[in-house]
Amino acid sequence: MKEYTLKVKNVDDLVPEIADAFGTNYENKFGEFSLEVPEHLGTGNISGINFPNGIGLHIIDCEFVEDTKFTFKNNELNSLRFMYCMKGEMRHRFSSSDDDVIVRRAEHLIVAAKYNEDQAFTFKSKKPVVMCYLEINKTKFQEQLSYDLSMIDEVYYPLFADVNALTQIQQKGYYSLQISDIIDDILTFDDVGLVRTNFLGAKALEAVSLMLRLYKEDSNNDQKKLTLRLADLDNVNAAVKYIENNIDSLTTIPEIAKAVGIEPYRLQEGFKKNYQLTVNDYIKEYRLKRSLSMLTSENMNVSEVVYALGLSSRSYFSKIFKEKYGVAPSSLISSKDETL
Repeated sequence: MKEYTLKVKNVDDLVPEIADAFGTNYENKFGEFSLEVPEHLGTGNISGINFPNGIGLHIIDCEFVEDTKFTFKNNELNSLRFMYCMKGEMRHRFSSSDDDVIVRRAEHLIVAAKYNEDQAFTFKSKKPVVMCYLEINKTKFQEQLSYDLSMIDEVYYPLFADVNALTQIQQKGYYSLQISDIIDDILTFDDVGLVRTNFLGAKALEAVSLMLRLYKEDSNNDQKKLTLRLADLDNVNAAVKYIENNIDSLTTIPEIAKAVGIEPYRLQEGFKKNYQLTVNDYIKEYRLKRSLSMLTSENMNVSEVVYALGLSSRSYFSKIFKEKYGVAPSSLISSKDETL
């Protein structure tokens, strides 16, 4: 394993410190620091930019040749980190703990160390990883507020009030689709100079705001979680496969949701987000698409199609088929005589 110890006293020190540890150079363009991973260590790049409001934005897009561990020594930053895994995985550990917390795709990790703690971040070898993380200097963030910190919602108080780093924070969860979209915007934005700096600053602040709303939702165990998460789309994709593989025996939406491990209301929201359809409408559209292939390419008659698609009524099938395609299903059959 490659191990690097970093003594970061300022957010702007991160990329230069890593560059020094790697024995390579870095660039500074309009306050955005970046480096290319040396070939003998892996591929990819690491970048970071700090904004006047105390928020720093960092991107790690790498694949390392060996397991690689970065240990952040206890320093004066006293920062709060919101970390998002877009691809691969990362392991996090406080020096006071014996166990790693593994953060995988679609998961976020909120961490803040105590004043006497180090933090280690480990990346597995030959596994591409894309991480985005926001580093918030709590003291600087407080200073830019136009109101007293005591006025904020009490659920956020532990995140920002502890400027002396008396309390450790470590909370893992699934980030929202909105945050995923923001990170995608950050990763794909290719403008330069002042335009890029302003864009990244606005997106970083937007991500913090959405993360706070998500944190509040996750902190209330009694509250129904309404925010659609990126991981929910994985369940939606699983539901699509389940529907296709069980089209002849589908029952209810709750049973489909149970089969793929998601709540019914979240499954509905996921289908609306992905396909602009309800689950039932998606099933109907899939049945019609599949029936067209069965009738035209698979030499099946109407009765066989109705049975294969799990429908109970030939007349209903004929009705929706004609509404969709403008012809009766029987008219497509050339190799068999069949009447409705």
